[in-house]
Amino acid sequence: MFTGFSQETFDFLWGIRFNNTKEWFTENKQIYTKYVKEPMDGLASAVLRQMTEKHEPLLVSHVSRIIKDARYAHGEKYRDRLWFSLGQRKEEMPLAPAFYFEISPEGYAYGMGYYKAPARTMAAFRKKVDANQEEFLIIANELISRGRFSLYGDKYKKKKGDKIGPVSDFYERKNIGLIAERPIGRELFCTEICSIIVDGFVTLLPLYRFLQSIEQEN
Repeated sequence: MFTGFSQETFDFLWGIRFNNTKEWFTENKQIYTKYVKEPMDGLASAVLRQMTEKHEPLLVSHVSRIIKDARYAHGEKYRDRLWFSLGQRKEEMPLAPAFYFEISPEGYAYGMGYYKAPARTMAAFRKKVDANQEEFLIIANELISRGRFSLYGDKYKKKKGDKIGPVSDFYERKNIGLIAERPIGRELFCTEICSIIVDGFVTLLPLYRFLQSIEQEN
């Protein structure tokens, strides 16, 4: 059961950032397990349960590993951050829209989007926006007006359409994601962070459902 992170959580993350060796990790593995992995596992389960029971039938949660994939390690064996993602199927998460939460030495972030959307997915997205412009304008305006999340994702060099305003911000991107970034605060050290994450995910649900419908139609 999740009761909150602790100062030891962030002490460990700072430690692994500056001591990225097998020896240091082995010496501090019990701290990692107790204060980083177990709370993150508990939080992922709690958020998934609340989202599934009250808002959206999400099927799986996935918690990242602290050990980096050797293909992308670039000399560093361990990550200095940990995250979980929520989606429909684990095997689809890199290509399908998913919710996520992450802790790092500096703080935390949460949001929703694609990890790496294929070009065909973004083409299908633009086609769906073209066919449902009023619906998407409402979604985009609501997210932008709230100011809680920032939109990220590289833009195409060549303009893809004649959209303006909030719709254009989404339409012209190679990848779509929204993120809220926060410094370390007291909410991380109690169950309040669970409510904050769920509330944020609920705010993103209209866009998630719009994107998810693309996956179902293609």
